[in-house]
Amino acid sequence: LAFHSMVLAAVDLDFAKQQLRLVTNQIYLHPNGQIPAYEWNFSDVNPPVHCKATWQLYLIEKAARGVGDHVFLESMFHKLLMNFTWWVNRKDAFGNNIFEGGFLGLDNVGVFDRSSPLPTGGTLEQADGTAWMALFSQNMLEIAVEIASVDPTYEDLAGKFVDHFLSIGRAMNRVGQTGMWDEEDGFYYDVLRLPNGSATRLKVRSLVGLLPLCATTIIEPWQRRSVPRVVEEYAEKLRRTPDLLKGVHPTGGSAR
Repeated sequence: LAFHSMVLAAVDLDFAKQQLRLVTNQIYLHPNGQIPAYEWNFSDVNPPVHCKATWQLYLIEKAARGVGDHVFLESMFHKLLMNFTWWVNRKDAFGNNIFEGGFLGLDNVGVFDRSSPLPTGGTLEQADGTAWMALFSQNMLEIAVEIASVDPTYEDLAGKFVDHFLSIGRAMNRVGQTGMWDEEDGFYYDVLRLPNGSATRLKVRSLVGLLPLCATTIIEPWQRRSVPRVVEEYAEKLRRTPDLLKGVHPTGGSAR
């Protein structure tokens, strides 16, 4: 539905926005922040792409009408913040910034049924679930920066999502046998963590291993200028922990 709404915007922008409001309405959004997956199983998990759709609809309206709908953007941001927190608290079993997720819409490329308990026991750390959360962090950062341009209190939230993205990037690109990135193959793989503490990569070449390429966002100069404190804190964080940059690929003249 989130993907569909971006296409619907070309026909009826207001209806497209209403569709995103629908699934984040308090009738459907669980108090803990979980967005329902589909009508036959609300408790299953789908990719967290509603933030991407929200940001794109805002930009589409801004281009078409000359002004963006800040009320829509801020309202959705609060609901999406609940959903982001749900993912962090429920789908990061080891608190290591690597996410599981479950079904995630790619049931045709998995070794296991990711909506069911693993036949081996243990936990499946998912390259796609982690990539979606990296993109979720980037999109939440973009929205927070946009709102902070008129309400500086959102700068702290913008900084929060910078931290999340850097932490996820470092975790996802960790070197070693238990990391998702395989240096020899040049590919990302899911990692199966067994009850005895051992871990192994599931070396299946599929779309799952390409999704980390989707976690890409362009931060324009005007966006950086609107949150100078966040930029300063980011620079200080990199000064203290420069290894954070090993997990991301900054472009342009400098990391700033």
